[in-house]
Amino acid sequence: MLPFGVTYYPDQWPRETWDRTFAEIKQAGLNIIRFGEMAWDWIEPEPGKFEWKELDRAMDLCAKHGIKVLLGIPTSQVPVWFFRKNPNSRPVAQDGSLYPEYGPRPNICKDNPEYRKLAERMARKLVQRYRNHPALLYWQVDNEPVYPPLDHTTSNDFCHCEHTRQAFIKWARKRYGTIKHLNEVWGTRFWTCTFSRFEDIRTPKAGIWEAVSPHIFLDWFRFKSERIRDWVTKLARIVKQYDKKHKVGTNGFVGIVTRVPDHSIIGDELDFYGLDIYPKGGRMAQRDLAYMYDIWRSFCRVTNCEFHITELQGGQNVRWGAPEHVEGPEIKGWTELAFKYGAQALLYHNWKPPLFGAETAGFGILKPDGSPTKRLETIKNLAKSVRKLKIENRKSTIGIAYLRSSEVETYQEQGPPRGIAGQWEPVRVEIGLMHTLMSMPGAYQAVYKPNRPVDFIFERDLDIGNLPYRTILMPNPYLLSEEQYVNLKKWVSRGGTLITESRFGQKDQNGHLYPKPLLEDLLGVVHEYTEPTAKGFFDGLKGKGKKPLIIKKKVGKGKVIYANFSLFLEIANGSKKWLNLVRRNAK
Repeated sequence: MLPFGVTYYPDQWPRETWDRTFAEIKQAGLNIIRFGEMAWDWIEPEPGKFEWKELDRAMDLCAKHGIKVLLGIPTSQVPVWFFRKNPNSRPVAQDGSLYPEYGPRPNICKDNPEYRKLAERMARKLVQRYRNHPALLYWQVDNEPVYPPLDHTTSNDFCHCEHTRQAFIKWARKRYGTIKHLNEVWGTRFWTCTFSRFEDIRTPKAGIWEAVSPHIFLDWFRFKSERIRDWVTKLARIVKQYDKKHKVGTNGFVGIVTRVPDHSIIGDELDFYGLDIYPKGGRMAQRDLAYMYDIWRSFCRVTNCEFHITELQGGQNVRWGAPEHVEGPEIKGWTELAFKYGAQALLYHNWKPPLFGAETAGFGILKPDGSPTKRLETIKNLAKSVRKLKIENRKSTIGIAYLRSSEVETYQEQGPPRGIAGQWEPVRVEIGLMHTLMSMPGAYQAVYKPNRPVDFIFERDLDIGNLPYRTILMPNPYLLSEEQYVNLKKWVSRGGTLITESRFGQKDQNGHLYPKPLLEDLLGVVHEYTEPTAKGFFDGLKGKGKKPLIIKKKVGKGKVIYANFSLFLEIANGSKKWLNLVRRNAK
């Protein structure tokens, strides 16, 4: 069975309407429903008091109508009563301000031990109760797991509570072993930051672009990604302890560096990793959507889990994103493209728009009163064709590098614009907050062909030399370890084509500047300076004669094409000249 369904939250609708609604979902040709992931207080309305009657009823009705369930384990948002029992548990920002007890998501720090104890209890009880239920198909742990906040609603950074500080110390001790080694990597001799003991370590609170040690900042983001991975892994292991039959996964989305973890590690022990995607909300053309599908499929490839779409926009956006009306043909295009790009399950969000809450009147396939729409007719027709689909696993000959460490380092160094005249010119967002996420679409545009998947590769691919491609495009190649560089150069010498750009290998994996950047060895030139400009970064190079903007060099059986400027950002900003150059050389 190819899972093809919808989210629908019975806890938000009158109980007497459930039977009819589940029947209508089945009649639409959908075979799976997702619910439960945000319903902790529905199941446990008071601490230790579990009420299963309504969830039992919902599961039984799904079984009655022959619908399977993706059942969420609701650990992403704690009930309000949690703070009555644990009043000092609100997440803490770098400036000491506290996160709201309810409203924004997630409202709890995942390092909080009281939260973890109750979340693990919830997981055990839920799995033990429903593991043999005939309607159950999959488990979802957490929901879009991140440190607060989920949305980019504040520039504050969370969480800096004592629980997180202790977890950060433990992580650093395991990574570096001795305080001497840690001080060397973190460059703590700069501005009097040396730690004499591990217990002296504090979380980096100096702000995004004044963090004193960019090396600490880089590790802070690595730590947070690994903590998120370890948390969803722990929940998945609890599920598998009691239920070895049903697959377990979670979901996420692509976004700004400070708000999402490194997705290339999250699915390490999951059976699936789901993408939540709203094409109309993001005003995505077909190429933009293909880009999102390709990058998420690649996150799943590198962690060896299934590529699912857990939320695909079913109606118009509210609260965030473009609010335009969604038409049936648009949904058809998004859906067909998802399966062409390797999705192994797809659920729309959602069946009916909620009548209350922060997403009132949003996203629903139906009208608020439950009456049908042209979107529903489109989905009914799609359901008939989806039954016959066979998922293709097509191999890509092209890889685009997504270097998370380079992204974090660029973000930290450039930061938001500073408007103090005479001190620091305000820099554009293109070379600060979003540089990597704005450069990668330029690389993708250069190699995009309709219905031809392209792989993204990650630092862990470079670490082990897993590079089965003819061409690799490498935007923002700022941080590269020597091992990654050696593997990349070996790949080129065996016949690969590397197309890359300014700042190649200027820093190592810890964010330390190489005395001689790796591009000097790669290209046989001398690097004199790098300058941030309104159009990105520009490298000043010295060699025999005047160096052109593009340098081509043969390396063994392969070749390198190097731009001493932000090539892929230029393409993303509309340069046909550079677009055509990459297209001619990428095969």
